[in-house]
Formats: sequence, C-alpha cells, structure tokens
Amino acid sequence: MCRKQLLCLALWGALACGPGGDGPRSDSSRSTNAVSTVDSESNCSLPAQRTTVRAQGGAILETWQLRLDDVLTPGLPDEPAFLDYRAAIERDGADLRRPVSDPPVIADDAAAAIWRDTFFNNDLVFEEGVGSVDPISCLDALLFARQAERVSQIEQPTEFIASVLRKQTESGTDLFVVFAAGSEMFVPRGWYGFELVPDLLEEGWSYWYVIHNHTVQRNGDRLALGVPVPSTSDVQLLRHVARGLGLESVRVTNGFYTFSASVDELARFRAR
Repeated sequence: MCRKQLLCLALWGALACGPGGDGPRSDSSRSTNAVSTVDSESNCSLPAQRTTVRAQGGAILETWQLRLDDVLTPGLPDEPAFLDYRAAIERDGADLRRPVSDPPVIADDAAAAIWRDTFFNNDLVFEEGVGSVDPISCLDALLFARQAERVSQIEQPTEFIASVLRKQTESGTDLFVVFAAGSEMFVPRGWYGFELVPDLLEEGWSYWYVIHNHTVQRNGDRLALGVPVPSTSDVQLLRHVARGLGLESVRVTNGFYTFSASVDELARFRAR
C-alpha cells in the first residue's frame, strides 16, 4: 500500500471520530473589537488562476495559485458576501476577539467531558497565550470570502477547509491553495483535498498551514462569532496530517480573527 493510501486511511479514522466542529460558545472574558475597515484600494482580491478539481452537488474542491506578495496587504476583500457578513456581526456588537455566546446544552457525561476538554483548549489560547489570535489577514479573508459567496455565512453557516503550501523561487514566494467546502455545516468527508498534497510536496512545495473556519453562533437574540480555537476533533485530525505530510502550522478563523499555532504548540491541546 502506498504512502498516500496509508495517509488517507489514517485521516479517515480521525474524521470518523467526529466532525471538525466549533469550539465552545460560552467564553466571556475580556475581549477587544476587531479593526473592521475594508480598504477598497487594498487590492486584496481572489486570484484569477483558480482550477476546479471536482464539484458535485454543493461540494467543491479547487486549487488556487498566487504570489505571496499579492496578499501581503493590510486590507481585506471587498467581496459583497464577506462585507455583508462582517456588517451583520458588527451590528450585533459581536466582533469580539474572545466571542461571547450561549452556553452549550450538555446532554450527558460524554458530552460534558468533550466540553471540558474544549474549554481547556480555549483557556490555553486566551488565558495562557498558546499560539496567537490576530485580526484576519488578506489571504485568510479571501478563503472565508470564497465560501461566503457560495453560501451565506449568516443564513446558512458552513465550514471550509484549505491547505496552503509555499515554494521559494528566484522571483519570490509562490503559494498553492487547496480549497474545499460544501453547502452543509461541515465539509463532506472525502472532499478535504489532502490527497493532492503528496504530489505537491514531491514538486518542492512545503506545507505551510491548514485553515478552517468556525461558524456563527447565538448570544441570546444576537449573533456571536465562532471561537477561533481548534476543537478536540480538529486537534486529532491536524495531528494526523502533521505526522503524514509534515504540516507546519494550523489556523482557525471566524472571518474577523484567526488563531494560528505551530504543530509543536498543538501538542499542548486536548484531542479526541
């Protein structure tokens, strides 16, 4: 059995333990507002070179090619769906670095154990400073905007997942993105795009990071951002990817803020 097949089996096992769901929704410590100004002259725009690998129903797997210099701008996309999403969050005063939302409904001891671990992971980030949570960057915002233009992130919140690879050339740094998403809450199994990565590694690309989003929640009658921290099932999946493909770092975004950590830092998180 080839390396790629072994990796796919390992990833399938990780996914079978549960979807890459959101973190806890009841964090209530101090928070700060995001800088939400979108500079229309920032030239933070979707790359012209995008290739659809496959599409079926509401699922899509596509690749992007662009230069790092193209996304090293402090501005954000002016895509209408992205702007609408951010405006709705801001109207409800929900653009908080540490989101505040309704506490989870815990049905049994197993669910309680999962939430204890999830709250533990949140505290690692927001109380102990493991990794970082910063305003979303141009590239990560473009990924979020791509899914927002497909499916409203207010009316029908959905997740995407993307692999970002990089390669140094004589003229600078090239980026290769594998973007996957569906039309339901979670990306369909079998559509994550990890199977494309081994061939890219053989071509000299390095596996910079994997990013996915956590979707909006509720805070009473108002909207609340998803917590930008990997869930316990996220941690398990990403550890499998790191062992199999040499992944360097991980990110989780909510369209305003993005968590980022090295794979080594991920060792401190709890997984299931």
